[in-house]
Amino acid sequence: MSSYSNPAIPIPPNPVFIDAVVADLQTYLGTNLSWLTHSFGRSYLKVTDQAGEEFREPAVYQGGASGEMLSMYFNDNLQAQSFFEVGDQEVIDFEKNVLNWYEVELGLIFWVNLKKIDSAKSLTYYFAEDLKKDVRNLLSNDVPGLAVNRNRLGYKLEIESIEEGIDNIYSKYTFDQKTKQYFRYPYAGFKFNLLVTLQEDCTP
Repeated sequence: MSSYSNPAIPIPPNPVFIDAVVADLQTYLGTNLSWLTHSFGRSYLKVTDQAGEEFREPAVYQGGASGEMLSMYFNDNLQAQSFFEVGDQEVIDFEKNVLNWYEVELGLIFWVNLKKIDSAKSLTYYFAEDLKKDVRNLLSNDVPGLAVNRNRLGYKLEIESIEEGIDNIYSKYTFDQKTKQYFRYPYAGFKFNLLVTLQEDCTP
């Protein structure tokens, strides 16, 4: 049973197009990053009213009869979490009834508790760079598992930039000064801006 302290990590059973890429990466990261305990998938913008003010936050679909959405804000119950933002989907080569190509922007956001990952190491070193290197290695190198899925799904992946700081990472969302405590020791956050080149077979 899913809860805030122990959230479920759903993966769509038969995803298509960019959702298939996200599910592929979600599974791959969760399997190969030993410190990543919660590898979530695609997030959506959730907008609510709080005391007459619009509150914007990222949330992932949890399913169920009520269509439950789980906030991707900072959950101190978790050692480390990641989730995806899906940006614009641009057609780069289109012709009717043939194989067509698209470019899709992806944001891959990580939030971690360094003390929970390695309490001894965190006392002497703010090792967020180590974690970023782990992610870069997985996304950049031709690791067999992902390479197979890249070919099966027909997509290419590029790292365009890496961002830090709550003002950059959560620029689309609402947060206040109190929230910024979650970007100081023992916490760390970073965002990989990715570009996916994706093919889709449009033959009848």
